[in-house]
Amino acid sequence: MKSSSLLLIGILLLGCNPTVKRSGCDSQNVLIGETGQRRQFDFDKFRVQKGQLGGIKIGMTIHEAEMECKYLMRNVDQATNFGFDGGSPAYSYYSGDEFVFGLIPKLNTDSILIIIAAHSLLQTENGLNPNASVSDLIKVYPDLQFEQDLMNGWEFCTDKKRGWEFVFLSDAKTRIGEYLDPEAHSNPKRFTTKSNWMVIR
Repeated sequence: MKSSSLLLIGILLLGCNPTVKRSGCDSQNVLIGETGQRRQFDFDKFRVQKGQLGGIKIGMTIHEAEMECKYLMRNVDQATNFGFDGGSPAYSYYSGDEFVFGLIPKLNTDSILIIIAAHSLLQTENGLNPNASVSDLIKVYPDLQFEQDLMNGWEFCTDKKRGWEFVFLSDAKTRIGEYLDPEAHSNPKRFTTKSNWMVIR
């Protein structure tokens, strides 16, 4: 009996996605689209562009966006897990156990403010993906510099033209830049660290 209880607890803990800081697994997982239908998510239709991920665009409602992404599982998370305060939820979408993307609405509305692209099969219009390494990014952005997010303890770099940020949950062993001034930019010193997700504004 004791071993059965331990096994059940282990399964519940493994159900939480370890790639994103989470408050815990949502007990109300929702399958978007027709219940009972399991289909392969078509990553090719979800190209990362300025202000949008496939047919999902900044300013759309969550309901409108979900018409574009049927057959994914949805969890309700917290926007603070992606570095955004203000009390908004974050709607996280999964293909099986793999986190694909997230949507963060404006506070107290259903209107999308931020899109989080997270899966490596989501391709940008300039040939990158949300898990690009620093060396991949340098090939596209030769003068790229990095910044620290002091509140969250991670690093990021920005494509200001397209409104994208690549977020790196780096630590002492994977730190990309050297920051003599905590608020300064840095050229990359480590090139193998990979991004954990992209922010689309």
